[in-house]
Amino acid sequence: QYGKLRGVSDPGSAAAQPILRYTWGKIYNSKAYNACSGMPRFGHAGLLNEEQMRHVMALLLDPRSPVNSQ
Repeated sequence: QYGKLRGVSDPGSAAAQPILRYTWGKIYNSKAYNACSGMPRFGHAGLLNEEQMRHVMALLLDPRSPVNSQ
């Protein structure tokens, strides 16, 4: 319920943009937000390409996603 808990009901809305930027940055380079983060730097380290990171963002933020439908 990542997106739901953060109030993202429409990822395309202007109100959702700060959450989208934060989430993208956290996925791309988690160390930018917390130097001691145990989360991998998916984009920075080349573990995921841009399309794969977009899919992760959709999973986390799309209201129709299984993680937000409960």
